[in-house]
Amino acid sequence: MEKKTKRTKILYTILASLLLVGILPLILIGWQLIKLTRDMLSESVRSHMLSIVVNESAQITLYVDSYKNRVRAIARALEVTGGLRLLQESTVHNFKFGDILREDPNICALMVVYAEGGLGVDNKTFAATNTSKISKEELSLLAKEALQSLEQLPQETFLSLPLLLRSSSLSVITIAHPLTNEFGKLEGAVLAIVQLESVFDFFAQKEPGFHETKDLIKSGKTIYFVVDNKGRVIAHPDRKLVFSGENLRNLRIVEEWLASGLKFTASVPFELLVDDEVVRMLGTYTTANIGAGKELGVIAMVNEDSVYHSVEEMIDRTLLIIGATAIVAVIVGAFLAIRITSPIETLALGARAIAAGDFSRRIRVKTKNEIGQLAEDFNTMADHIQQYVNELRRAAEDNRMLFIGSVRALAEAIDGKDTYTRGHSERVMKYSAIIAKQMGLSDEEVEDIRIAGILHDVGKIGIDDKILKKPAALTDEEYKVMKQHPQIGAKIMSEIPQMKKYIPGMFYHHECLDGHGYPLGLRGEQIPLMARIIAVADVFDAMTTNRPYQKAMETEFALERIKSFVGTRYDGKVVDALIEAFRAGKLDEVLQSYAATQTTAAV
Repeated sequence: MEKKTKRTKILYTILASLLLVGILPLILIGWQLIKLTRDMLSESVRSHMLSIVVNESAQITLYVDSYKNRVRAIARALEVTGGLRLLQESTVHNFKFGDILREDPNICALMVVYAEGGLGVDNKTFAATNTSKISKEELSLLAKEALQSLEQLPQETFLSLPLLLRSSSLSVITIAHPLTNEFGKLEGAVLAIVQLESVFDFFAQKEPGFHETKDLIKSGKTIYFVVDNKGRVIAHPDRKLVFSGENLRNLRIVEEWLASGLKFTASVPFELLVDDEVVRMLGTYTTANIGAGKELGVIAMVNEDSVYHSVEEMIDRTLLIIGATAIVAVIVGAFLAIRITSPIETLALGARAIAAGDFSRRIRVKTKNEIGQLAEDFNTMADHIQQYVNELRRAAEDNRMLFIGSVRALAEAIDGKDTYTRGHSERVMKYSAIIAKQMGLSDEEVEDIRIAGILHDVGKIGIDDKILKKPAALTDEEYKVMKQHPQIGAKIMSEIPQMKKYIPGMFYHHECLDGHGYPLGLRGEQIPLMARIIAVADVFDAMTTNRPYQKAMETEFALERIKSFVGTRYDGKVVDALIEAFRAGKLDEVLQSYAATQTTAAV
């Protein structure tokens, strides 16, 4: 039964190999083709949508510009013939606004507006209104808004954002060009109310059966719409959204357009929540710049899944081919597996034993084919591996013992000089490692900093006991001697090649960011990160432990004190890591251990 189980496992291995060899290329090729097709479809759809929004943007801009130019031309003609003062004279009777209105159904109203607030003049040739499209009250409000704007900028053509006429439900835009006297004072304006239905007709949904945005999205229809520079809808297939006051800034594609500075054209993939379902969308946007501060966003979006319908068919066919290939591979693989099961089992058992660490195990296979040769080569390899492993184990153990012995000897030497030093060095080691981990350094870097931390004061072994153990503040001369301990420690470590990588933490841990440290007066980034970390750990332990000449500070006070030296003595990132570690309780074990030793000593 056991042999059958093993044979089944070998069979599975061979079958899996054949399946990988036979099917993996198909999967990779199919995946690449699907991805390529998907990318091409996506690019094609985006390019198509982009070309449409750019074209529609140009149409809107040209449409509005044409009427702006028309209003300007009328205003200039009036000014050339004498301005508002001569409107009653026969020389200007060729300005028949009624004729213009009848010739162009897109103009709802065209008239002269006086700065005093009057609409038109007694001569009706200078005021024409289609009352079926715009009411007198609406016209009066729009004229007032235009005049107020022109009073502030009398040399500029006024252009409003698109708005909705309540009387006729038409989208319109107000255009007004100022009429000024010879002194540049505003006397009035030529005003036109132009409907936008013809240029916005493209954005209306004409197909029956789809009335709401979610229906259009689910059906896979491409939705084209227009928003103003505040994100409000002014043209959309879903008519109830138009001028409803609803802001579409929460729609990713609209947000992207607004964030672009209203100047760019781009394609953006995004997600949309429809009936509690996340729908992936493709979108494009561009800007119809009809006037300063009057930018319109012309936007298109489509359900991404509907774009990839042909890709789904390709996936189905690819899966069918892969399935057929898999069946053939299984049949062939089963036949081959039965032929080679026995020698493979022997080879697998021996290999498993060697993999488990039994290098004395050797493989015996009677077959004379490639598997037999493989068994002989495997035995030879096992002999060499066993020899190399034994040598590596001996070398690793020797190195480990040498390293541990060196560190222990140095620690004992420091203990012999000052009983405070060992406790301090161990705490600095732990604090340094905690800070390094908090800063996200690698395990190897943390371990190096840990060793450098416990050895950072090893140079004090060369300082006279009278200075090292002095219970009061040091004199200037004594302090000069004490400042030599980084060089002494570095010199000691430099004699041991394996210790050289710890020297930066020992040699520079008294350097300050502002250059007033010692022994070299390094600044900022010149100081190795290892030393900057040990420096903070060193001062934190010094502040939070009792010393012959100083009582331990409260931890919170010590942290604030250290923080006050950020930028001058200590690295802000290192100090922040220490504070974060304290807040997270990572220093508690070390602090509590020290507190316990103080309590025991007091007893």
